[in-house]
Amino acid sequence: MYTKIIDQLEEIYSEELDSIAGDLGALEEAVKAKIQELGLGLLQRLANRRVNGYKGSSIACECGGSMKFVQHRQRNIHTIFGWITIRRAYYHCPDCGKGVFPYDCDSGLGSEQLSPALAKTCLMLAVDDSFEQTSRKVGELFGQNVSDTTIERVVQQVGSKVLEQQDQKLEEFLSTRNFGEPQVTPQRLYVTADGTTVHEMDGWHEVKTGVLYWENEHKERESRYIGRFENSETFGWHLWYEACNCGLREAREIIFLGDGAVWIRNEKYKHFERATFIIDWFHASEHIWDCGKILFGEGTAETQEWVKKCLDLLWEGCTKQLLDELKEQRKIYRSVKRDSIDALIGYILKNEEHMRYDVFRAKGYDIGSGAVEGACKHVVGKRLKQSGMIWTRSGSSAVLVLRIIWLNGQWNQLWQKKPLAA
Repeated sequence: MYTKIIDQLEEIYSEELDSIAGDLGALEEAVKAKIQELGLGLLQRLANRRVNGYKGSSIACECGGSMKFVQHRQRNIHTIFGWITIRRAYYHCPDCGKGVFPYDCDSGLGSEQLSPALAKTCLMLAVDDSFEQTSRKVGELFGQNVSDTTIERVVQQVGSKVLEQQDQKLEEFLSTRNFGEPQVTPQRLYVTADGTTVHEMDGWHEVKTGVLYWENEHKERESRYIGRFENSETFGWHLWYEACNCGLREAREIIFLGDGAVWIRNEKYKHFERATFIIDWFHASEHIWDCGKILFGEGTAETQEWVKKCLDLLWEGCTKQLLDELKEQRKIYRSVKRDSIDALIGYILKNEEHMRYDVFRAKGYDIGSGAVEGACKHVVGKRLKQSGMIWTRSGSSAVLVLRIIWLNGQWNQLWQKKPLAA
């Protein structure tokens, strides 16, 4: 059957395509155009072969009344092949005045005229590129003209629904405490959190970002990202919920990496009590560098020598010796320099238990929060902090949640739920 169809197509188009047969690129584009035409015609026919949502003379209405079948009505839909017209059954309730097209819901059609496949493609590109660039790429790849404003509206519609669904799932989880089976069960689970900022209409606002990561049975790293424009308490619950899905309760070891910020520390102790808390090595190093620059000047040999000595002690877990030397040094300084050493001493004293880098390294633990630092740039910055971008909260939140779903490998799961019609 397949061979017969190909033979027929070759016979139909051979005369037209023979002239460019020697140029594979041109031939490829020409065949693509023909397939596009055939696909559009086939889709148009198949889409109207059935009753398209007709469920009898009446169906039940949410108000308790009965919705009556009125007629089949047409709707133009923009697909990856082009525009088609679909006839769908329309029902109306005389009691509450509500009207529905069952086919639209069953097929996953939303308020916009985009088909599910075209919408999915647009949004898949929009999680990486600006809406304008996405519009151009859809035109180049599929020959379909979808405006950047249409893409933006669909992104906000789908993204907002996903956020609502995530909040509902968390609420249900908290009320039932039904943990169920985790999606993965690693031996060692890392939890990291940090914050970055995004430029919105009324200024720069923080988006809290988290990464959960582990090694699978092949010793390959797997990650799960989280990002929310929320206060620390709400973000903490979402981080915990996702950690439960990633085997928080089953993991033999939990490692929590952070920079020691108050909100990160609070959420760690609230949700990850049994986790080993490690102050990120690079943030600890920054505190020492900042002090050294104040004492000896930026870029000087004295600063580099002093910082190296301090970092060597910290690396080897000799925090007591480091503190003793800092306390001696503070005696020779006054004003800003003494204040700087005092601040460093206070920082180390506060976090000494979480800076046992010799112990952590001996156990094979990561001591740097590079995963979440990278996430702030890769998950948030790459899409939301491009040159000149200024967002509304609904827009930035919608793009962020869809980008995270894509990066987490959950894209097809999202579209199986028909989010346009949800």
